[in-house]
Amino acid sequence: MTKKTSPRAPARPGAVRTYHAPHVLQQVQSLLSALADLDCAFESDLATVQASEVPEVIKQEVLRTLQERHQERRTPMVRQLEALHSRAMFRD
Repeated sequence: MTKKTSPRAPARPGAVRTYHAPHVLQQVQSLLSALADLDCAFESDLATVQASEVPEVIKQEVLRTLQERHQERRTPMVRQLEALHSRAMFRD
């Protein structure tokens, strides 16, 4: 009779759970890297717009557009990370 094992909980409170499947870890690292790049570019774009000397009404419209575009690009990546996390937590 084989004993089923569940994913191991972190050894101490606040510890990060490790992913045992290398392909899952690679996917998580890739997504986190892409999110960091996306967030970095967004912050740079925000700083550029905020430092510009265009009228405030135009600046606010551009900032809204940047925010919307950033969320549209970021949301699918966050969902993929959540799916990977769920799969890793509930795998046999």
